[in-house]
Amino acid sequence: MSLFMRGVIATVAVSGLVLLSACGGGDDGSGKRDIEGAKDGGGKPASASPSASASASGDPGAPKLDLPEGVHVVLDGDDMTGDPEKDEILRDHADAVNAMALAYSTGKPDVPVVHTYFQDDAGKQVQSRVKEYRAEGKLGTGTYRYYDRRVTVGKEAAAVTFCESQRDAFAKMVDTGKVVHTKPSKSDFTSGKAIMEKRGGTWVVISMAGKGGDEECAR
Repeated sequence: MSLFMRGVIATVAVSGLVLLSACGGGDDGSGKRDIEGAKDGGGKPASASPSASASASGDPGAPKLDLPEGVHVVLDGDDMTGDPEKDEILRDHADAVNAMALAYSTGKPDVPVVHTYFQDDAGKQVQSRVKEYRAEGKLGTGTYRYYDRRVTVGKEAAAVTFCESQRDAFAKMVDTGKVVHTKPSKSDFTSGKAIMEKRGGTWVVISMAGKGGDEECAR
């Protein structure tokens, strides 16, 4: 199951565009945002100390992202648009999905880089689901692929839609180190949507939703 889906869905079956990455949770009624799914969680933005080391996106000013051995996040380079603002959003989204992978592969959602890129509702969900997954004795491992990313920019928020493949990603049991390999299926593919706001110079995910088993994302 997609990292974004795993971070979003509790008891709801995979039924499309829940809270974080695919189709948002509705406007907050303030009229400030015109991106579907954007809403204000009311919390103060978290921050992390920037690192001089390159991030997943290649931005030397972004926090460092060191994934454990055997964990990889692959993003399609063809997603870049040539538009400075949209490409900035895509670079920060790249760092966000790497931060998500870091949280699941280590079982540690409280590291600063996760708080940097996931705030408000998105932040609460990542914290809750990663801890739940770790409590089940599991960590994430393998390769997570993101592609067909597209950006829509509104007045105060942006939406990034994307596809994710976990065909080569699996759960690893903490107590034994055993990787639980699963048979390929359409559930390996997820369509998602991340609602992002710029805070302190960084575009952060504030809400997300996903649709698992999306055949349009199959490849």
